[in-house]
Amino acid sequence: MSTQRAMKEASREPASGEPTIVPGREATVRARYYSLIIVALYFALQMAGLKSAPLTDDDDFYIPAGISYASWLGRVVDGPPGAFERSVMDAAFTPNNEHPPLAKYVFGICHFAFSKWLGPADATRVGTVLFSTLTAFLLLSLAIGHLGGTRGLRVGGLAVLALLTLPRFYFHSHAATLDVPIAAVYLWAAYVTLRAERSTTAALLAGIPFGLAAATKLNGPFLVLAYILFVLLTRGLWRKPKIPDLRQPGFVIPPIPVALLSMMVVGPLVFLAVWPWMWNDTVARIQGYVAFHLNHYPIFFLYLGQVYAAKPFAPWHAPFVTTLLTVPLATLALAAGGFLAAWPAIRLRLRFLSGPDDDFRKEGDLWLFAVINAALTIGVVAFAGTPIYGGEKLFMPFFPFLCLFAGGGANMLWERLEAGMASPFLRKIVPASLMIVASMSGVALGWKFWGYPLSQWNGLADGARGAAALGMERQYYDLAFRDLVTWLSKEGPPNLRVHFLPNNWEYVRTFGWYAKGGDVRKDIQVVQSEAQADWVIVTHERRFARYGDDLQRYRGRPIIREQTVDGVPIWSVIDARKK
Repeated sequence: MSTQRAMKEASREPASGEPTIVPGREATVRARYYSLIIVALYFALQMAGLKSAPLTDDDDFYIPAGISYASWLGRVVDGPPGAFERSVMDAAFTPNNEHPPLAKYVFGICHFAFSKWLGPADATRVGTVLFSTLTAFLLLSLAIGHLGGTRGLRVGGLAVLALLTLPRFYFHSHAATLDVPIAAVYLWAAYVTLRAERSTTAALLAGIPFGLAAATKLNGPFLVLAYILFVLLTRGLWRKPKIPDLRQPGFVIPPIPVALLSMMVVGPLVFLAVWPWMWNDTVARIQGYVAFHLNHYPIFFLYLGQVYAAKPFAPWHAPFVTTLLTVPLATLALAAGGFLAAWPAIRLRLRFLSGPDDDFRKEGDLWLFAVINAALTIGVVAFAGTPIYGGEKLFMPFFPFLCLFAGGGANMLWERLEAGMASPFLRKIVPASLMIVASMSGVALGWKFWGYPLSQWNGLADGARGAAALGMERQYYDLAFRDLVTWLSKEGPPNLRVHFLPNNWEYVRTFGWYAKGGDVRKDIQVVQSEAQADWVIVTHERRFARYGDDLQRYRGRPIIREQTVDGVPIWSVIDARKK
């Protein structure tokens, strides 16, 4: 609808009994209905991949913790006063008390809700799928709320499509870890904080999601830095005075926003309220929590041919290179186009620090806040002087903002194609078809590396083979692959004893969950001693110092089966009984 037509529609007197329709309101309502359909499809497609995602070495930390925390919640609901005794709370929250509890509550509730149908591990992982789905919902809500109904739905929907076709984000959406949950809750806190620009209620409530983000993972509190920078850029800094005779030009410190006060006051209260572990010995336990993360135990990380663990940590550029080599190239190109398309709105927003609540301010706020948060969420990992490991998992909150820009870039391309076509039919079909083709980049990578998501590298890396040649990790997380579990159950001899190299103790734990879920034969045992094993399974991870010695020790032994991905060996089953 053109601006002139909208003004005429707004000024027309409604007929008797006819409801008054605010211009744009109907399109926004319709867009929100469609967004719910998109979110439902996103959830269904995430659930479809649940049984294909291998268990990680972190699952065994978070699944038992979730079960313990949710059991305590159940005891609270049942009402016995003993639930709040120190000994009871300490026993419930001792598992994995180095990390906040919010996501683990959800994991535990899903465990009890779905174990009957999915098994204990996969039922718990439904919680991560729910957090991933919340991320999709928030992307749509952000776009619709700031760009209008039709345009916002298109930008948000394309952003969700980009998120869905990020193979590594798709995998992390199925692991019972804190990385996708913090991406979701961080985005929720950012969403409410941005709404606070136009809503006193949202400003007062901003501390609640901020506190919950802090109660999800250590990344959460960094949102306050992004918001402070946003406030400085949009409220003050160097500005010419309106009355030069009364005040000299200079640095203007803006008033403290209500949302920031809420984050600083309500946020810590929420953080403490949802974490009973902190209710006793509060100061000592907060100090222990901070100290744990400041002095995190070393985790091996192979990057460009060198293994990093303790200081010196991996170089600052590792997160950026990892992003460039793992995100589908079409998504990267669309995100770059989205930033270029958003830049005029950002510049206009920075020029006009105050004024009426026009559409340009809403759009500028969205893209400016997205830029700041994208830079912060990956920049903290790159420049904070802390361990960098595990590829993309530490900066998972970055990816929703990247996909938001990809949605903006796709929409820019859509609008230009639409404007250049005379046929109404072609204006609908050609842009939509092009977006489907663009998404095929991520779909093709997901399909090619299905079941082996952390071996996925894009065309810039020349796939897993090129990444291995560059000296990048061909896998990490000590993944217990589903097809390996299935093959062992089908082909393994009775009472098979296996031992994994080079990091067996992780597989003792993950195969225990497969046994509880009935995914692996009960007579198959992962033994602690290499000497007891019938078959030795080598997972090819160069980051371990012993990897080369392990290969040399079993050189010449019969290889029963070897799994390669993109021409790169991922695991090899070796007959340990034969010389």
